[in-house]
Amino acid sequence: MRTTVNREYAARFLGVALLFVAFAGWFVYDGKVGYPQENARVAPVAERLAARTVAEKMPAADWVNTAKTGVAPLTEAFREAGLEPPAKLEDTFNSWVSASDPRMNDVEATRAAMLEPPHSADDIRAQFVSAVIGLLAAFGLAGLVAWRWGTVFALDGEALTVTVFGKARRLPLATLRAVDDAQWAKRGILRVRFEAGAVTLDAWHHAGVRPMAERLLGAAPKPDESPKP
Repeated sequence: MRTTVNREYAARFLGVALLFVAFAGWFVYDGKVGYPQENARVAPVAERLAARTVAEKMPAADWVNTAKTGVAPLTEAFREAGLEPPAKLEDTFNSWVSASDPRMNDVEATRAAMLEPPHSADDIRAQFVSAVIGLLAAFGLAGLVAWRWGTVFALDGEALTVTVFGKARRLPLATLRAVDDAQWAKRGILRVRFEAGAVTLDAWHHAGVRPMAERLLGAAPKPDESPKP
């Protein structure tokens, strides 16, 4: 009898790996295209509003005040230009007001905040870092599946042979010393100890482990048996 990689295990792990690749692509797009384009769209509008801030002496508290029309002047100004106000700018002004920060009434601080791009250089750099992390995670998961695929267990009447990418190790059943089935019933994990070392069989990683485990459990020395020389 011989094991093969468990298709369900492989499909799930490779599916998650593909999801990480998709996330990485999205992060790269945002860092390379999305964020710079949004900065470019917002910049001319923000410059006009910054100039208006100084000319009309409108601090942040006035830009987010909804008392007159029910809509903040900041929102109205950006919508007139065909854009939604940057969430970063709205959050900054609203946080100043809610915390009674002195900057809420400071025209120069308001002007400076207006000119800050929605996405800073650090924000853009973070997208590329996230993409690298996503790709590393994808490669890691794919590597695990490849390792399981390249590892094959074969059991005949005389030995358990473990082959890892073509390199075989034969463990005679005569040298079997113990079989630990503490996690077999719940998790499908069987630890088998031979004189030459231990082997872990996992039914989640490999199909064909269960009939093999039955043979090994039957061949395991009983507690009152002396180990074979």
